[in-house]
Amino acid sequence: MSGRPGVMGYTDRISYRPGDDVTCYVSTPAAEWSARLVRLLALSIPSADVRRRVVPVPGVAPITRPGVVQETVAGSSVRVDGFPAAGPAGVTVAVAVMPTRPSADAQTVLAHWDGTAGWTLGLAADGRARLVVGTAAGVAELVAGAPLVSGCWYELRASIGGAAGAAVELEVAACGTFEADRVVLPPIAPARAETRLAGDPLSPRGVPLRWGRRAESAGGEGDERYDGRVENPVVVGRAGARGDRAALAGHPDVVAAWDLAAGIGPGGVSRTGHVVDAGPYGRHGTAVHHPQRAVTASGWTGDVTDFRFAPGQYAAIHFHRDDMTDCGWRDPAVLRLPSGLPSGVYALELTDGDGAADTVPVFVRPAGDARPARVLLVLPTNSYLAYGNDHVGVDSPRTQVWTQQVPALDDFELFRDAHRELGYSLYESHADGTGVCYSSWRRPLLTLRERAYDHNAPVWQFTGDMQLVDWLDRSGIEFDVATDRDLHREGAGLLSGYAVVLTGTHPEYPTLEMLDAYEEYAATGGRLCYLGGNGMYWVTGVDPQDEQVIEVRRWGGTQAWLAGPGEYHLGFTGQQGGIWRFRGRAPQKTFGVGFVAAGNPGSGAPYRRVAHDPATDWVFDGVRARDFGADGVSGGAAGLEIDSAAPPLGTAAEAIVLATSVGHDDDMLEARENFNMTSRVLGGGRNPRVHADLVLVPRAGGGAVFSAGSIAFAGALRELDGDVSRLLGNVVRRFASGAPVLDEPG
Repeated sequence: MSGRPGVMGYTDRISYRPGDDVTCYVSTPAAEWSARLVRLLALSIPSADVRRRVVPVPGVAPITRPGVVQETVAGSSVRVDGFPAAGPAGVTVAVAVMPTRPSADAQTVLAHWDGTAGWTLGLAADGRARLVVGTAAGVAELVAGAPLVSGCWYELRASIGGAAGAAVELEVAACGTFEADRVVLPPIAPARAETRLAGDPLSPRGVPLRWGRRAESAGGEGDERYDGRVENPVVVGRAGARGDRAALAGHPDVVAAWDLAAGIGPGGVSRTGHVVDAGPYGRHGTAVHHPQRAVTASGWTGDVTDFRFAPGQYAAIHFHRDDMTDCGWRDPAVLRLPSGLPSGVYALELTDGDGAADTVPVFVRPAGDARPARVLLVLPTNSYLAYGNDHVGVDSPRTQVWTQQVPALDDFELFRDAHRELGYSLYESHADGTGVCYSSWRRPLLTLRERAYDHNAPVWQFTGDMQLVDWLDRSGIEFDVATDRDLHREGAGLLSGYAVVLTGTHPEYPTLEMLDAYEEYAATGGRLCYLGGNGMYWVTGVDPQDEQVIEVRRWGGTQAWLAGPGEYHLGFTGQQGGIWRFRGRAPQKTFGVGFVAAGNPGSGAPYRRVAHDPATDWVFDGVRARDFGADGVSGGAAGLEIDSAAPPLGTAAEAIVLATSVGHDDDMLEARENFNMTSRVLGGGRNPRVHADLVLVPRAGGGAVFSAGSIAFAGALRELDGDVSRLLGNVVRRFASGAPVLDEPG
């Protein structure tokens, strides 16, 4: 869609049905904005002369609203509402902390502070422990000890008297195990600082107790956001209370004693956003922006690496100043979808009075009582989330080496780059260097726009999947759409009503429920077309309390970052993370192929037919050349990221390799998990393992799986009379007809 950047929006959830209300949140500096509902049939790909095709939805009046510049307050925290102010006896606070950027600036670990009254406990700008107390005579401040070391555990203890002249004490001591600390700390005695209150301490008014930040201002100024971990804070309503945190939790004057191990069970952290107060008053906390759970605490010994079996060693929470899982924008606008709306890919086209424009996708399933089409396209929305607002192509020199070019950024890309408050992709790291493991739909996902630059290819993810939508529409094949979220929730029951199920071009982030659904569908007579590459790869979890948020923990695969020691299990589910291959769920078992190599857009190649069995000749009806698919939107049809058959990983003996790619160069590199030792021969120019396989897998009961084994496959569907288009048309129509997958001899 034409128009300069400036207006942007997001919707309240991932998928809808006809008749549902779509709630949209929009930000623009213009005086007014409007939105109209359109159906998307094709997105523009200027480099390939693919034109945008959009159809307005009749009978739906556009929305018009006053413009507002929405504020997004990033940074995770915990809020404890209704927390009582310190009484005449004063207060003692104890907490274990592991800062990860201790000298970045002043940071608050715990605060009951309204701007002038109350107290804050955290770090000074130089990384030393700091306590601030608001009094009638002004602010009292203490610092103690040397600057804390990043990645190491310390116990902070603060005691604040209840009247003028009373003692204020701050103590800091190392407390981590050898395994829990990043480095070995020299043995040193606890450091202490002490002063006297010059005036009576002031009680904060109407503010919550906060963890991870001092305040929550609109622009974030003065918030003192914290990067690091917190373990089991305790607050006692008496100054000078002694003992370790466990003893303080049982003190007769305890105000709150939070237990971050509470709620850890076989299914993971039962309520990720809930922080349990194990004290007598139940002053539970609410997590904001998904601070990371299932992380090691100060007592981690390394003997147990699954948090479910040693909850006390994982009684910690990790805050990042740039966490963001809900923009929290205001002034929502609501558009009701027509009750008879066909299933498909729709969008809200946003425009404002300053000439800016944005397109916000809206995925519409068929109505619950509608007759399903013969074909279902499952859009890989978990992958859209994983790549959402990806800045890797701008930030990482590695991508420039990979693509052998400097990114060309237009106004839209500069706009996206400037709005880092909208959160990161799962391919990036936080400011403290830890990997981003959560991604949310509750934000503008500017990578779901046809103008989005991506270092991987001219088309990627949503723009790549729209090539399938375009092809299905132009081929006259009736189809419905659903999303990963729908499949995760409904399982094989969602698929069972369809003769053929198609995946998107890069369904990289399935949940266990999704994998089970695909396998059950194919094993019970369903016919499945896997039309991508590097699919069914990363173990992915969905927040049980918020289906708009997903989680990954990266290890063992071709990865952008590595989860920390002892942190390979997903907090949402308790499942071991990494890639499905190491969970006994290699994609070859269901789909016949699995990830083998990745390259830049220039490393694509054609397929070469290798199967000449009369039983499968129907697949190649109208395919004129032995080598086909040399020309596509992203280079050859076998490109970007490719998959191959591998019997040792589960490709069935019945699987038939129809075609295999030929002619890859050394820019197509083998995936790291496929070799055990460093090799000089990784590229396709000399490595025979680097190729994509086009595979047909007959299954019992008339079921079957067809796998393209390439992200770039859809990019070769532009011409309906082209060889790749003919081949896919043969497969989809044969599958949908119910005819046998293999022709009888003679």
